Amino acid sequence: MTAQHIDIPEEFLKSTRADWEDAATRALKGAALEKLRSVGGDGLITLPIYGGSQTAAPLHLREDALPWTLVQRVDIPDISQANAQLLEDLEGGASGIDLVFPASCRARSGGIDLRTLDDAKRLLDGVLSNLITLRLSCGHEATALSLAVIEACLDQGVDPKQLKVEGVADIIGFYARRGWLGNPPEVPEGRLVDMVSYATERGVQSALVRADGRTFHDAGANATQELAIALSCTLYYFRVLERGGVPTDRLPALINVTLSADADQFLTIIKARAMRKLWAALLAASGYDQLPLKLHMESSWRMMTKSDPWVNMLRGTVAAFAAGVGGANSVCVLPFTSALGLPNSFARRIARNTQLILAEESNLYRVMDPGAGSGMIEERTDALVAASWDYFQKLEGLGGIYNALTSGQLAEDIEKSRIEQELRLATGKAPLTGTSSFPNLHEAAIETLNVASQDLSESTNHIELPAPTIDGALSKAVVAALRGQASLADVIAARTRVGGDTCPPLEPKRLAEPFEELRAAAEAFKVKNGHLPKVFLATLGTVAQHTARATFAANLYAAGGFECTPMKDFEQIEDIAKDFASSDATIACLCSSDEIYAEQAADACALLKKFGARRITLAGRLPDLEDKLQAAGLDAFIYTGSNILEELRACVDAMNMPAASSKEAM
Repeated sequence: MTAQHIDIPEEFLKSTRADWEDAATRALKGAALEKLRSVGGDGLITLPIYGGSQTAAPLHLREDALPWTLVQRVDIPDISQANAQLLEDLEGGASGIDLVFPASCRARSGGIDLRTLDDAKRLLDGVLSNLITLRLSCGHEATALSLAVIEACLDQGVDPKQLKVEGVADIIGFYARRGWLGNPPEVPEGRLVDMVSYATERGVQSALVRADGRTFHDAGANATQELAIALSCTLYYFRVLERGGVPTDRLPALINVTLSADADQFLTIIKARAMRKLWAALLAASGYDQLPLKLHMESSWRMMTKSDPWVNMLRGTVAAFAAGVGGANSVCVLPFTSALGLPNSFARRIARNTQLILAEESNLYRVMDPGAGSGMIEERTDALVAASWDYFQKLEGLGGIYNALTSGQLAEDIEKSRIEQELRLATGKAPLTGTSSFPNLHEAAIETLNVASQDLSESTNHIELPAPTIDGALSKAVVAALRGQASLADVIAARTRVGGDTCPPLEPKRLAEPFEELRAAAEAFKVKNGHLPKVFLATLGTVAQHTARATFAANLYAAGGFECTPMKDFEQIEDIAKDFASSDATIACLCSSDEIYAEQAADACALLKKFGARRITLAGRLPDLEDKLQAAGLDAFIYTGSNILEELRACVDAMNMPAASSKEAM
């Protein structure tokens, strides 16, 4: 291969940090360089420029020269259809499958309706289970479901040491999402130890336990909180397994850490790198051997949108790229239509091919830790590690992750973070393309699979199960019952429930939901009135004077489902009022230059109010004229940085439009 020579101009190489600061100061017209600092999605300060790191060494992220495991989610209820999807995914390039069941907190609109051991065998029919990774999302049915899947795999005659069934048990994630366990924590903890002991006896060496940050991310946790929570969950499981008699040299190998990957490319890379450093620090502090972290990342559910869902392809691509470059051992990209319902074959293929192109065609996996040496990557990684460790210590100071949930303190902290994120979105500091910015009011409908979500049926057979033990007695009895034709419902019904602690449930909330609720209300208005709610653009002056602000206003109102009237050149203010009266609009927005506003805005407001405008806004910000314009009838200014959601909701109120859920009309 011929090396490519890049001729870098000498003046570029001679430039110093002082030269950059001088140029930046001139561009800021005298404002302080501090203005260029920002708060990132990790909750930490992000600097405008970083110097290169001269001492950092690459982190060992994955096994040398091996790509990450391409995981595909399967969650359609029907067993036969789930099997067909599973085989299609594997034939299409997937090397791992995430089997999602109805009781899982992540089932959403689906979940595989698996009821018996025979169902598990049908689900895996034709699958070479020793050659792939199986991840299980089970919810409160983790023991029975995982044992059914493991036994179905072993019945294929595979070597149990080659079986990879990962991320099965997640006690903390279930408790956080549902707000209850049904028993004191010692009961599910005992079942976990029992299952691990049974799997070990059977020769299965998989990382069955999942320390999962996704539940907290989906509720609004920032990156610092997500990493600290995942670390605290890891320590919780270490303690549970160690108390249950699991040898300490095996503990790290039993844990799989799972994080969300979002469209903040650098932050996702940094999260993955920081988690490995935190993992190493935790093992060192716990006195355990330094075993590699098994890190799984999934594209963020919180960043997914219903509006213009095609943009989700781009978000998923960035997330997958960053997770792969950051060193995740396995990655799952959610299909771009996931927020709308179960994905069809096309959406699933796009999700697979996103990763295949990145890993196999772009060869991203062949470079070990590409971020190493970058001043920004290294400094922000270290800052995130320090902040996450501090928050981890706070959680441990509360008594650990379980007590932090039960006390409500963790939910309170996450709520604060969620509100901050939503404010950044509402004010345009962190826009969602296709939703809060550049919305498409006339997008085509998206096809999804409409199937009813299932759950386990009622038990028909009474069976007796022993208490969990460190020898796997409960799991052995469950397997015997399943082989004796008992159903999972029978196994679940045989469990004793005596009550337990509760905590504030962490509700998943996508960032786009407030905008989607407005869009749904607009669609409902259209069904009733034959057109979308309208905003009249009162364009004052010439095209050159009003076009920029009129375009800004049209995009802003479209984010809430409002359609703006076409831009026109009005010679007289009276012409604006007459056109408004015949427009079917009850909201008006003035658009022009500051000079025209000073001359005509007050008169235009008064005339529009006289002709029935329920709400009048002005595109721009004129604090010197605020009192005068408000006296003439102006309700608000809209401008870059103003709260988009507040304005759109005010328009909904002005039109007396009924509120609608984002699940309606979309």
